[in-house]
Amino acid sequence: MGNSTIMHDERLRLAEVDRLTSDLVSGSDPVLNSVVAMLCGHFEVPTALVSIIDRNYQVFKARVGMVAERTPREMSFCALELEQDTVLEICDALTDARTIDNPLVQGDPYIRYYAGAPLVIKPGLSLGRLCIIDQAARPSLSERDQALLRSAAQIVVSRLQSIHEQHFYDSMTGLPNRRRFEADFAGCASVAGQVAVFIEPISAAGMDRLVKALGIEFFASFMLAVKEALLAALPPGSRLYRPSTLGFLTLIECNDMASLPARLGAIVAALSGPLHSGNVPVFADVGMSVLEPGGGTDASLDTLRLMASMTDAARHSERRWLVYDPLVDTSQRRSTALLNALEPALVAADQLRLVYQPRVDLNSKRCVAVEALLRWKHPTMGEISPAEFIPLAETTASIRGITRWVIWHVCQQMRRWRAEGLQMTVSLNISALDLADGHLFEYLSRTLGEFGVDPRRIELEFTESALVTDFDQVQQQLQRFRTLGVAIGIDDFGSGYSNWVYLRIIPATSVKLDRSLLANLQPGNSEWHIIRGLVSLLRDLRLTVVAEGIETDLHHHLLRGWGCEQGQGYFYAKPMPPAELETWLQKDCCVPMT
Repeated sequence: MGNSTIMHDERLRLAEVDRLTSDLVSGSDPVLNSVVAMLCGHFEVPTALVSIIDRNYQVFKARVGMVAERTPREMSFCALELEQDTVLEICDALTDARTIDNPLVQGDPYIRYYAGAPLVIKPGLSLGRLCIIDQAARPSLSERDQALLRSAAQIVVSRLQSIHEQHFYDSMTGLPNRRRFEADFAGCASVAGQVAVFIEPISAAGMDRLVKALGIEFFASFMLAVKEALLAALPPGSRLYRPSTLGFLTLIECNDMASLPARLGAIVAALSGPLHSGNVPVFADVGMSVLEPGGGTDASLDTLRLMASMTDAARHSERRWLVYDPLVDTSQRRSTALLNALEPALVAADQLRLVYQPRVDLNSKRCVAVEALLRWKHPTMGEISPAEFIPLAETTASIRGITRWVIWHVCQQMRRWRAEGLQMTVSLNISALDLADGHLFEYLSRTLGEFGVDPRRIELEFTESALVTDFDQVQQQLQRFRTLGVAIGIDDFGSGYSNWVYLRIIPATSVKLDRSLLANLQPGNSEWHIIRGLVSLLRDLRLTVVAEGIETDLHHHLLRGWGCEQGQGYFYAKPMPPAELETWLQKDCCVPMT
């Protein structure tokens, strides 16, 4: 065999060593540990090893009787004649020319006897050996014992392959998993024409609804149906992975980038018809993110996270796929950073604070209430707008922590104002998640009692989106608050879908018109007629009408003339810290109405 052939075979062998053993920690696998322990007992030897020969060392993935986890390759008995598929046996290392000068023979562990069966992947290609060692010379093994040692070596190889499959393959679909993709992507990301496509057949919210309706068994069946549809749609030679719970990923050879839209369209088409999960036809809701060659990333930058950040936006696009955009990823990273920083902010003494914006009676211009508004100054990112961090918090349980923080600090402030002779009604915002169960009611009741706050001085504001989640549950919780004496306000009314049936049923006390309605208010335009009609209808329902975003004298006089009772906006006052609010009240003689 020529030298170049030997070098080629060694590269192939080392590739298999890396593939099957690089992630296996020495002594971590109970099956391999049992094999070496069994050999020690059967052969009555002090030492047995699963020895893997890598570039510079022999590494012991399982061992009995050997302290070191590895030794230099040049000292390894297991590295001798590694290309042979037979058992290597050295009955007396002190009389064998290959080993007599070996430091492991002349010194600790003083090897005298060695027998090793190759860990054969395929003929002529071995990872190393499964060996037994004694400190005394021994006679040759019988054919039966050699056969046993070879069988044990086959078990070791099978186990290494099984570990690899568990590590690199998804058990549900049998497809290569995220680890396998990252390893493959690292090796081929620079290949011209290679396109990575992340495919999410359904949103997390959509899958959650289906699983609740049809059961968890449905989920596995659905994902297998998606797998089969994708395999049928992908070009020959494409590789399909399942790197995440809802995601599939493929690498497509696409040297002609002009053909990419058609190929991606074929994937969308494959998932556009009903996919049968058992006997249930289900329509997917696919979104795909595409990373083209030279997309400005590599595996070390968490490629999957970059691509997954695009799928929701892609789901709402006409083509159902988008090319990865670093600007979107930057936004996603910021969102993730903010979510991670929210919990620490809740316990920090100097990040979150409340400001209060007056709400005035349009006829008297006297302050009738204030709205508590949360502000966040992050130590490194600076001021974070509530319009940015509140929607993020509403995607997690963090919003509940925020609501509790606001309630506690509002009640604390109201106790301070009461001690100063200032009776103040405060409205605060809550989310749909806050109304999902009775926890908010219990916390608010307890905190009101702790600070001695009259429930009639509190108003809870929520947007209409809270009503469409679980209307019956929300209505039940709102009624509990009203029974307690807490006022209920609907915020941002008119900004989206306004269901008048809800207004007749829920125990609301006020409705706040969304500020967007006033943005383009001009005599005779559509907003003019809409606001006028809304005010009239809401007054007929005996609801207090509050206009948000009043910024001009025209706004004030029009809304007052149309029957709107209260207003809030920069025309009267901006949101202020407590001390500044107190000064404003005294300066403008705008004493809160009691």
